[in-house]
Amino acid sequence: MNRLLACAAAALLLGACASTEKELTDKGMKPLDAAKAQTLLSGNTATGTTASGNGFMIYNAPDGTMRGKSGNSSDAGKWEVTTDGQHCNQWTTWRGGERRCARLYEVDGEIRYFEGGNYGGRYKIEQGNPYKL
Repeated sequence: MNRLLACAAAALLLGACASTEKELTDKGMKPLDAAKAQTLLSGNTATGTTASGNGFMIYNAPDGTMRGKSGNSSDAGKWEVTTDGQHCNQWTTWRGGERRCARLYEVDGEIRYFEGGNYGGRYKIEQGNPYKL
């Protein structure tokens, strides 16, 4: 029960800390450029929480494939960074297999991502594939 309460509190705190993309740009922050995003993601694992509070871990392989886990579910797909720095991915089944792109901002040692200007979630980068995804 204590663990459940702690998880619920953490989810609320994470949601309360969510910034809008406009708030970040009003503070003078800029999204990551293509080179920085590519270097950050390629060959590394993103571990974080979506805007709805779902935890995830995603390994972005250097060859453009990715594997992810969220709860008891796992999926695979493809990822890329566009020339304007957006991180795009397309899962086999998650998100209905729809290709989606997000702008990435580095804030307080983590990455916040925005899809179409809407807060999508946050994650930290872990070197390599420590979870063997």
